[in-house]
Amino acid sequence: MSSPATTIPPGSLVLVTGASGFLASHVIWQFLVLGYRVRGTVRDVQASSWLVQGRFKDYTDSGALDLVAVPDLGVADAYDEAIKGVSAVLHIAYVTKISPDPNEVITPSVVGVRSILEAALQESSRSGSSIKEIVFTSSAVATSPLSQHVDNGAVDRTSWNDAALEAAWARGPPYEMSQVMVNYPASKVAAEKEVWKFVQDRNDKIPFNVNVVSPAGIIGEPLNRKHIKGQANWIVHAYKGNKVVMDAMQASFYADVKDVALVHVAAVLDPEVKNARLQTWGRSTHWNDVLGILRKLSPGKLFIDDYPDPYHLKVSVDQSESLALLKKWADKNDWTSLEDSISENINNPYLNN
Repeated sequence: MSSPATTIPPGSLVLVTGASGFLASHVIWQFLVLGYRVRGTVRDVQASSWLVQGRFKDYTDSGALDLVAVPDLGVADAYDEAIKGVSAVLHIAYVTKISPDPNEVITPSVVGVRSILEAALQESSRSGSSIKEIVFTSSAVATSPLSQHVDNGAVDRTSWNDAALEAAWARGPPYEMSQVMVNYPASKVAAEKEVWKFVQDRNDKIPFNVNVVSPAGIIGEPLNRKHIKGQANWIVHAYKGNKVVMDAMQASFYADVKDVALVHVAAVLDPEVKNARLQTWGRSTHWNDVLGILRKLSPGKLFIDDYPDPYHLKVSVDQSESLALLKKWADKNDWTSLEDSISENINNPYLNN
């Protein structure tokens, strides 16, 4: 299979924010394998030193991979230095703070988006600048509440989970802890809307293309112990029988991290993908589907009982663009199977350490 044409040639420098994260580390790996150079931003370079060791060490030693510190993505000029000399940007970093105060979650998320876009525009005005592509990681919950027991309707290019944004700002201080759960989806709505507002307001001044990738739950191979211990490691919650998390969200969509990473890479490299909102949700799944696979893969381990009356989310979403990119760039006809993803999620050196 011949390699597709690319927007930027191998050897180009790509900026990936939130580099030590589960998804971002896979995005970095795929770019390196394809012959690109990567600059990754992290909050603390020393704490992220694993990312320049192990499987990444040869690339670090050759100069293909380096890390730079961006301690606070919510600062207006956070990316002014990191963005210099790059050909593409993938803004995967997000505000990880768990707070009921929307000012501590939503506001810095929007500032971070605006900061990196302004930095890209400023960098593009410099002589010899070559920024061609910017990709933002949004979320399925930016388009739909994905409510468990109601019909969520159809998701399309114009869909927004505005109810989350309204709920997040509906009450002033003192904020109640119940608001924690709405601030994450609200931050994704606000951040992605800021992306498209920036593009629309400066359409004639932007020399680069902008795409957005929107995953739901991401599962699969962890590249570091922190990815196993992460709050959103859904398969580990099932493996350990964490019913507090499981009961609240019995049904969801899950995609393998390598598939989601590949869609990000393709969103940068594919010249035919322009101003896209790439819904990359993966497979509709209930915990009973996951538990059945876990019992098969770990027959000697006792898992919690299946849930009575299993169901799947009532929502219609068109993922054809993302699936077409998997086919074009990896010759894959479908998402990685749930069983293969779960196997890589639990068969690794980190789960029980």
